[in-house]
Amino acid sequence: MNAASCFDTALTQEIRDYALRTLNADLVGFADRSRYTNAPARMSPQGLMPESRSVIVMALHHPDAAIELGGRQHPQIIGPYTIQYHMNARLDEISYRMGLFLQARGWRAVPIVSSNIWRYKGYKEMTEQFAPDLSHLHSAVATGLAEFGYNGLAITPEYGARQRYVSIVTDAPLEPTPLLEPGSVCDNCMLCRKHCLSGALAKELDGFNEIRIADKTYRYARKNLWRCAWGEHFDLDLDLPIPEHVNEQVILDAVKAHGQRGGEMGSCLRHCVPKARRYFDTKYTDAPRRRRD
Repeated sequence: MNAASCFDTALTQEIRDYALRTLNADLVGFADRSRYTNAPARMSPQGLMPESRSVIVMALHHPDAAIELGGRQHPQIIGPYTIQYHMNARLDEISYRMGLFLQARGWRAVPIVSSNIWRYKGYKEMTEQFAPDLSHLHSAVATGLAEFGYNGLAITPEYGARQRYVSIVTDAPLEPTPLLEPGSVCDNCMLCRKHCLSGALAKELDGFNEIRIADKTYRYARKNLWRCAWGEHFDLDLDLPIPEHVNEQVILDAVKAHGQRGGEMGSCLRHCVPKARRYFDTKYTDAPRRRRD
C-alpha cells in the first residue's frame, strides 16, 4: 500500500498484468471514485456499490480490417463488423474473470455488462436519456484511456474509436491512471460529421456537453440522441427521408410504417482515427486507415 496516497500500487500492477497478459485485454486503466464526483448518483460507482473506491476499464481493439472494410457499401451492410458481437461476449467474459480475480484477493467487484443495457428516458430524478447504469465511454475517459471526440465517442491515442470497453466497480484502492489532456486525441477533423447519414452530428445540435473530471473539462457535441438512434438503435433504413426533428414518437411511427432494415455500423466510429495515425488508401477503402507502431 502506498501510504502517501492510500492507493495499493502493487495490487494495481497485479491487476494490470492480469488484464493484459492473462485476459488479453488491449488496454486497461484505473480511476478512483473522486473522478465521478460530478456524475449523476444513479450512474456513479457509489450508486452501484456504496463502498466502491475504484473503477477498472478494459478494452478490446477492433481488428482494423473489420472497420475499414465493414460498412463500405452501406452502413447497414456491416459485413466483417459483425465481429463486434463476439467482442461484446469476450468483454463480458473478461470482466467476469476480473471480478473473480478481485474476489479471490478479498475485494468486492461488480462487473458491468458490456453493451445494450440503458434507459431510453429519464428515471426518477435523472433527466439523462439513453443512460446506462455506468457509462463505459465516460469511464474510459475517467480511467485515462481516452478522451471524448467531437462525436461523443471515447477515443484513444492508440486506436481512435476502434475499441470496445467494459468496466468493473470495486472497493479495491487502486492507483488512478493519469488523465489524457482534452483535445490531445481528437483534432476535429469532422469526418464523423461528414459521413453520418442520420445527420446526428450536423442537425438538431444543442451546443456541447461539458464533462468535468478532476481538474480537466472534456467537451463533445450535444446531439439529439433520438436522431442518432434512427439506425443505430432502431434499425430504421438510413436511406429513408429523416424528418427535421426526431423524437420518440417519430421513431415509433417510422418503425410502424417502414419496419426495420438492420443494424448500423456507426460512421462516427468507422471514420475516427487520431491524426498521428490516420492515413488514406482509397484503392483499399474509403475510410481512413490506422498507422501502426
